[in-house]
Parts: sequence; C-alpha cells; structure tokens
Amino acid sequence: MTSSARTSLLVAAAGIVFALLSVAWWWLIFSKVVANDYLTVRQAVTCIAGASDLCTLAQALCTDQHLYGIRWYAPEAFWGAAAVFVVGLLLSVPPARA
Repeated sequence: MTSSARTSLLVAAAGIVFALLSVAWWWLIFSKVVANDYLTVRQAVTCIAGASDLCTLAQALCTDQHLYGIRWYAPEAFWGAAAVFVVGLLLSVPPARA
C-alpha cells in the first residue's frame, strides 16, 4: 500500500470515526428528548444534520440529567465529519492522465 493510499484510507476512516462520534453525541442529547416525548424519533433524526427551531426548542427543554451535563448538540460536528470523509475519498482518486 502506497503512502498516498494509506493517507486517503486514514483520512476517510477518521471521517467515519468522527461521524460516529457526532451521532453518539446527538443520541446522548436526543435520546432524552425522545424519552420525554418532546420529539418523535423521526423528528429528532432531522437534528443530526440541521438546527431547526424545533431542534433548538427541544434542546432548550432538556434538564440537567444528561451525562456530564451536556445539553446541546451541534450539527456542524456531523458536517465536519462528512467533509473529512469526502476529503479521504477524494485523496483516493487517481490523478487524471493527459
């Protein structure tokens, strides 16, 4: 495996790991939101990638019962992870030959 292939694989893998971490962060917050019937699971899933008024309101209704007192989620974490993954994929594309 060449250095370039290894680098692209590592960057793409980092993107996947970061995406999993962002989904875990989302679930940490929105599992309580769903359990308290503030949102349905379907509504909460939309909050992974975007911050709508509904998502913001549901987070504002959270109590301090979350692990480590974390009461908010930032969708930018998911998009950042997606960007890192895409960069890893783009690094794996061979250069065009003239």
